[in-house]
Amino acid sequence: MKKVYLIIVLTLCIGQIFGQRIRMKSGPIEPKPIELGEIHKMVKDLADSIAVNYIISEKAPMLKKNLLKELRKGNFDRFKEKNALARHLSNILVTWSNDKHFLVMPAEPAGERFMMPSSYDHIAKENYAFKKMEHLNGNIAYIKFNRFIPPTYSGSLITSAMLFAANSDAVIIDLRDNIGGSPDTVAMLAGFFLNEPTLLTINDARSTDLKREAWSVETDVRINSSNPNNFIVSTTSLERLKNVPLYILTSNSTFSAAEMFSSSLQGHKRAKTVGEDTGGGGHGIRPFEMAQGFTAFIPFTRYYHPVTKESWEVVGVHPDIPCVATDAKRVAQISILKELQKKPNPDSKIPVYLKELEAQSPK
Repeated sequence: MKKVYLIIVLTLCIGQIFGQRIRMKSGPIEPKPIELGEIHKMVKDLADSIAVNYIISEKAPMLKKNLLKELRKGNFDRFKEKNALARHLSNILVTWSNDKHFLVMPAEPAGERFMMPSSYDHIAKENYAFKKMEHLNGNIAYIKFNRFIPPTYSGSLITSAMLFAANSDAVIIDLRDNIGGSPDTVAMLAGFFLNEPTLLTINDARSTDLKREAWSVETDVRINSSNPNNFIVSTTSLERLKNVPLYILTSNSTFSAAEMFSSSLQGHKRAKTVGEDTGGGGHGIRPFEMAQGFTAFIPFTRYYHPVTKESWEVVGVHPDIPCVATDAKRVAQISILKELQKKPNPDSKIPVYLKELEAQSPK
């Protein structure tokens, strides 16, 4: 029996750190006592780090001043436990800055520090957040996934989804529950829909005064066989994806890297977004070690679109077709079918499909 392997060759050029909504572990939390002197050292360290690294130069001094003012007033003295202090600091930093990426993590046991995950094996059983692929009436491909997991783990799933969609006349990508993740995955997915490598976003860091560019990348899909001729399967059909209508579904829960994808394709007029304004997480983050073993996630870089020059921080990505998020899929289908109806030799059943969808309108 001949063995056949699917090989996905990725040429990634971003390697940037990007944020997402971090979901804390559920279940009981072990209390970790903290002394008053330790609190003062930690908060002063946090204030100094924010002043140097926070991306918004106008707000960084204010955040430092507010933290030190609260410290002098004794408003942190009531905390005797590290988890409670970390939650309070996270909440006030988000409130003061209106930046949803701020997060303070409590100290770990002696000798340990919080680290960004080096493996996503723990969500393999969740199919790396890929939830659904569906063929809709009118030859429309529907794809839903809830995180942009790095291509090392999700690359085969993304490519499989694109192969699934390759013969479709339109594609819907559902990001209504997508909390963000890796810009490398954004670059990979965008590459399937753009005719050539395209500048997606620019980001700058205040602490280093450096600007970096994020480009879409092309994925080479081959079949490697035990056949001595080592054949390559044609993926000409994938080229169709670069020209078919592309619709992206959004909600207020669409965040960070999911907004990067939405903003990038929308800004290049390659996709239409349908639904609600997104969550407004346009900053990249990285972990900074604080005194007493705490870790602070501080937004240190700002992303913006190279064409529109706009960032989605706070304001979110505004949909081309606004509607309630729960109705976005139906609204997108109607818009696509009307678009396909104008093309030469349209599907004769489109009027029937439209009638069915319009009858489903929420009361």
